Amino acid sequence: MKKVLICLSLFLLPNAAFSCPVLEGEWRSSKDKFTEFNTQWANIESKAWHFMSQTQGLEIIKYQSDGKMIISTPEFELKMGEKVFKKEATEEKLNFQILGCDLNSVVLKYERSGKEQISHIQFENDNTYWEYMGKPGRSGNGHIREYYSKIK
Repeated sequence: MKKVLICLSLFLLPNAAFSCPVLEGEWRSSKDKFTEFNTQWANIESKAWHFMSQTQGLEIIKYQSDGKMIISTPEFELKMGEKVFKKEATEEKLNFQILGCDLNSVVLKYERSGKEQISHIQFENDNTYWEYMGKPGRSGNGHIREYYSKIK
């Protein structure tokens, strides 16, 4: 009986070790937070900075409880030197799997553009998360963070 009560109390009492941050909802890329962090810490060439500063703050990711995410980007103009390119609105629907989590992060696995991806999402609080851009060991890995703020 004592063992049953101990097991039930472990099951019924909230335990922080078993909680994950809540990913479900809509999240918008945050240009302000991107700029704040990366101007101080990232190693970004000026051409790359010019490109990235035009693409931040546009993307919205909707995570659903059924393991689906929808990544939407509205139409926008991208300036590269003297040229202006019109980028069409896009929407991607992807399946994701949560591989693991702790109190401040979630690790996702999904397929995008025909390639398996792993994302380690770091939560600053319930309404803000970030993840590193780039891949380890490749050019373009300059300690660049992309930030998202919860909108719904």
